[in-house]
Amino acid sequence: MHARDLMTNDAMAEAPKNSAPVIILGIDGSDGANRALAWCRDNAPKLGAEVLAVHVYSLAAFALPYYDVPAVAQAAVSTGVDLAKALDTEWTAPLAGIPHRTALVEGPTARSLLDIAKRENAAMIVVGSRGHGGFAELLLGSVSHHLTHHATCPVLVVPARR
Repeated sequence: MHARDLMTNDAMAEAPKNSAPVIILGIDGSDGANRALAWCRDNAPKLGAEVLAVHVYSLAAFALPYYDVPAVAQAAVSTGVDLAKALDTEWTAPLAGIPHRTALVEGPTARSLLDIAKRENAAMIVVGSRGHGGFAELLLGSVSHHLTHHATCPVLVVPARR
């Protein structure tokens, strides 16, 4: 399954040649993601990099068998539009004044971030840790774990506050 773009602000357009390096930032409004965003805010200018803030969501959450499929599809699109607005305003507000783009994609989180990083020839991927660890990570999976094992560029995992 590959990431499907729902809404972007030209985020998936091919980067021009000789452009700034791109940092892929996974963002979802969580504390860990906000700390990753703060890292990008503080360090992207020092690196001369552009930030591509990506929020990945899954339609699978809407695909339970007892839901009416057309209503579920409409709810997913509506949620996607709401998420895009949050992504472009609230979530990325700290990036004001720093070259950045946003993208909202549907798909599995880790795979989607890897696909986008490859497409953008990213210099690095930055994500926050939710700090589940242990058994919860085993049950829920770990995006950061998957990224660190499969990315072709450096991955920075910013820890959640403890």
